Amino acid sequence: MSRRNNSERLGAPQPDAPTPPPAVTQQDSGDIFSFITPTEFVDLPSRGQLYADDHVLYGVESVEIRHMTAKEEDILTSESLIKKGVALDRLIQSLLVDKRYKTSDFLIGDKNAILIAARITGFGPVYSTKLTCPSCLQSSDAELDLADLEAKALAELPENIVRTETGNYVMTFPELDDLEVEVRLLTGHDEKRIVKKREKRRKLKLPDTNVTDQLAAIIARVNDITDPPQLAQFAERVPTRISREIRAKYEQLVPDLDLQFGFECDGCGHLGKVDMPLTADFFWPDR
Repeated sequence: MSRRNNSERLGAPQPDAPTPPPAVTQQDSGDIFSFITPTEFVDLPSRGQLYADDHVLYGVESVEIRHMTAKEEDILTSESLIKKGVALDRLIQSLLVDKRYKTSDFLIGDKNAILIAARITGFGPVYSTKLTCPSCLQSSDAELDLADLEAKALAELPENIVRTETGNYVMTFPELDDLEVEVRLLTGHDEKRIVKKREKRRKLKLPDTNVTDQLAAIIARVNDITDPPQLAQFAERVPTRISREIRAKYEQLVPDLDLQFGFECDGCGHLGKVDMPLTADFFWPDR
């Protein structure tokens, strides 16, 4: 991330500053306090390369966000927004300088990068949380530096995977008569739809279907089949080995921040990496 200070807002030359994407800044010209709010440019893990050619974010390597203010604190403390599960989406939309971009348009990894940047501007880079040892399951207090997080490198496509003109990926399984499974990268809109579905099942006290929900969301085509109900049946019936391979390859394709930290367990001495837990303390550290 790079900070845009007030001198930049006044037009002073900044030869070392990164070139921002074309922006449509919708700020009230009569707001006499607009000049005191600094902004950041957030680098997108996708680098704008993984959107369809006609997508508003195609080719956009970074987006500009305002630093959090009391207005955003109101969003984060709104019980109604929290209960509806839309507080973080509203937060992102409020912080985006270019209002052409909508929270639901972003790939999930790009959305994560914006959330991390917003958290740093609002509460600082130190995230106090608890980490659970994957070996002995003992929990211990930890302070993680969010400024250390970096985007995962966009790797070359694995074998038997090709990218389509629409931005989807086709996986071929030679061992299953060249079965073709086309997947798409999930956006904030897809994430919201999955969460709503899971919440509905929870209210009805139905069992969780997290694996099949993810498969049904990412699979756009199986051979010549594109009908959603039939794709949902495939998600339920696909052999576990193929299901795991689809999900593993999908994770390789998804642009995101590397949300793992080095960890050493005080109890059993286990040494390795653990995923950063996203608990209520992340955006509500004082609750």
